[in-house]
Amino acid sequence: MDAVTGDLQRLAPWTLLYADDVMLASEQKEDLERQTQAWSERLALFGLRPNMKKAEYMTTNLDEPSTIQVDGNDLRRTDYLKCLSSTLSADGNLAHEVVGRVNAAWLK
Repeated sequence: MDAVTGDLQRLAPWTLLYADDVMLASEQKEDLERQTQAWSERLALFGLRPNMKKAEYMTTNLDEPSTIQVDGNDLRRTDYLKCLSSTLSADGNLAHEVVGRVNAAWLK
């Protein structure tokens, strides 16, 4: 996937590839929508079909009313994203991350 999307990738941390997961980030919603559409089209061109039903969208602008569209479908909006074993929160709250780490410690 890295070779197929090489020209679409931006410097870290704006594009992160981890196994079969892709995290795209942008300061502007419209740019993120264009990026997501470009990635979806490029991967499909090489026979890789991202499951857009599982794709999620998170914004730190809690007043943002709309969502991101890819191929005419709205992406599901979420308040938490799990990325590389860390949890990112739309409001910057660390509670979800702390609870996850405490629960992991109790399992040991």
